[in-house]
This record gives sequence, C-alpha cells and structure tokens, in this order.
Amino acid sequence: MKKILLVFFIALFTMCGTSNVQYRDDFRAASDAQKKKFLNELNANGTNYAVVVLTKGFKGESVTVFNEKGTLYKGTVITNLGNGIAHTLRIDNTINTTITDKISSKEAVIESKKAKQYKFIYVMKDNAAAKNPYKITYSNTLRPM
Repeated sequence: MKKILLVFFIALFTMCGTSNVQYRDDFRAASDAQKKKFLNELNANGTNYAVVVLTKGFKGESVTVFNEKGTLYKGTVITNLGNGIAHTLRIDNTINTTITDKISSKEAVIESKKAKQYKFIYVMKDNAAAKNPYKITYSNTLRPM
C-alpha cells in the first residue's frame, strides 16, 4: 500500500511541472553599455531584482504578472515581430512570481531560488503546447534588443 501511494505522489508531482525550464548563457549578448542602460531604465540594478522579458508567442492576450505583494503587470501583450520582445518588467527575486494569461488559463511560476541566481528571465509562449505553453529561460546574459 505504501509503495502504491509513493508511486502515485511521484507521478502527481512529475505531471504538475509549471513549465519547461532551461538555463542558457550561450547566445549573442548585448554590449555592457546596453545592459547598463537597460537595467537603469527598469531600476533593476540591485541584487534583489531580476528582469522578466516576455518574448515570442504572445498574440494579444491579457497577461497578469503577480507575486504575494500584489500585481506587477496586467495588460494585453503582443510580441513585436521585429525584435521578438513583448514586454519587460522588473521583479523582486526574493519571492515567487507567477505569470498567467486568460487564453490558456495556465501559469508559469518563477521560483525565487532560481531567480536569485540569474538576472534575466526570458518567458516564451508556445500556444500549441498541450500541457503548459510557457517556456522559461534563466540567464545572466542580456540578449540584444
């Protein structure tokens, strides 16, 4: 009986993954001057801040980004086909941040323990994905914008 319960809980937690996650720093980077300017514009220079960049796959749906302190962003998001960016915002990396949209009714959770290790968090949406459309990439490299 204990083995059956153990297998059940392992299967349950394996299926409940919030999103596809990867860690990359191997892509083309923006210059140090561009990175400094970008972080200054978002007021995200402190070690307790990370930057969330919503990238591909956002097609005009209402997106909400929130944490336990409140709503950080709520609005319609459309990916710019020229630069691949839909929206950027600063988050507090000491608490979990959740991203959700009205079309898929799915959510992606940016865990604070991961966000503390990386300055830039890229969130892509693949609307064809059945389980969860969000793909999160943690990085310390700012992509050119």
